Amino acid sequence: MTEGDEFIPDLEGIELPNIAAIQKAAIAGASGLIAEAVKQGRRDYSGRFDVEDEHGQKLLTLTFACPIHIELASPG
Repeated sequence: MTEGDEFIPDLEGIELPNIAAIQKAAIAGASGLIAEAVKQGRRDYSGRFDVEDEHGQKLLTLTFACPIHIELASPG
C-alpha cells in the first residue's frame, strides 16, 4: 500500500478466490481508510493498493483519493 508518499508493505496478505473478491476487498479497505481519514479531519487523503499474487505478479492496482473542499458562504 502507498499512503501519500509513504510505502507500507503488507507482509502477511490474505488469500482470496478470484479477481472479483480481490477487487471487493480492495475497495472495502480503501473505503475504511478514507472514512478514518475524514474522521481525523484530513481533507486531502490519497493512497494506492498494488495487489500481487504469491509470486509477486501484479493482479490489481486500486488508486483512491478523498479531496474534501469546504466553501463558507459569506453572510449577507
